[in-house]
Amino acid sequence: MKTFKCAIIEDSNTQRKLLEQIIDKNKNLTLLHSSSASTESLSEVNALKLDFLFLDIEMPVMNGFEFLAGLTIHPQVIITSKEQKYALEAFEFNVTDFLLKPFSTARFDSAISKAIDKIKSVKIKQPESKLVVKHNLKQVELNVHGILFVEALGDYVKVVTEERNYIILSTMNAFNKRLGSENFIRIHKSYIINLKMVERYNHEFIEIKNKKIPISRAKIVELDRLLNCIE
Repeated sequence: MKTFKCAIIEDSNTQRKLLEQIIDKNKNLTLLHSSSASTESLSEVNALKLDFLFLDIEMPVMNGFEFLAGLTIHPQVIITSKEQKYALEAFEFNVTDFLLKPFSTARFDSAISKAIDKIKSVKIKQPESKLVVKHNLKQVELNVHGILFVEALGDYVKVVTEERNYIILSTMNAFNKRLGSENFIRIHKSYIINLKMVERYNHEFIEIKNKKIPISRAKIVELDRLLNCIE
């Protein structure tokens, strides 16, 4: 019986069909979506309850890293690329595995086993509300639920809480992945916000503790939906 739901984002029709065939033969997998990367496919994938996402990097409309940055769900991501040079950047997104094309069925099965193990371990763990970061050369434990918003500062991010600010060496993409909570959304290239801290908003900016934060046009519809659904 197929139990894990997955999607393919791949520009090459040949490679996409090959992946579809491999997935179809794997008794643990069910394919829900298969397409190239675009704004439409990103919206479709974000609306699914996925366990795995197989993602190419080099695509004409939207590359794999842009697609990853736009995800609001947290599937196990397995990169499928013919270019080894993308591996380091891929793992900054906390991807599960990197499959270098052409890959064997055995290598594919190994990646699936790793992803299944990670899913099982996540289900066993209790939800964590603490995040350990390095600030001023010291290890600091942050209460994730107390974060108001995160702002990009070049090679660093500024994490703003009610008590104080923390300057942390990290990319926005990497820090967004570490937050690992559905309460956080990247609404602009320079801002991640805690949805539960939003006091008011329109289609130009949201307001948290008198701080006006801009909203990118691509995030307006998603933000409307999330703020109307949040408890």
